[in-house]
Amino acid sequence: MNLLQSLIRAGLAATFMLLGVVEVAWPQATSPVPSPPAPPSEGVGGYGILAFGLVMALIIAVGVAVKVYDVRRKREDEGVALQSRLSDALLGEPSLAGCPVTPTVHVPFSRRSPTTIALTGTVPSGARRDTVMQLVQAVAMPFESNYEIEDRLIVDPRMIRRAA
Repeated sequence: MNLLQSLIRAGLAATFMLLGVVEVAWPQATSPVPSPPAPPSEGVGGYGILAFGLVMALIIAVGVAVKVYDVRRKREDEGVALQSRLSDALLGEPSLAGCPVTPTVHVPFSRRSPTTIALTGTVPSGARRDTVMQLVQAVAMPFESNYEIEDRLIVDPRMIRRAA
């Protein structure tokens, strides 16, 4: 939201600056001494074209910025949805009950870069760690074809299962 607000502020500042340029482009000066009629001014049309070009460039720049912001927001929403699915799958697995495993998903702006899934937490054995990895791969595969899993899981055999 801050990006959108800063773009609006920059657009307004550029518009006011453009209005100042337009005012300079068409000055209305009165002279007390009558002068012969001047030939048609050559530069007035050029300033109008310049002002029009600046306004069009500003509109295009704001349009591109809004589109980039929208794409970034959609990619972040996809990451949140994947993270939610992973959390639900880990909480729903009976063999992982009592294991505090948290998935964190980072989705880059470019679709070419891989999505990063970081798994943090503690598991009591290597077999449970393998179960977590297989479950995450099974859940992530249909939704994201290009992903990396960062294994930050700690295997602690002294971990005691707590009764609920």
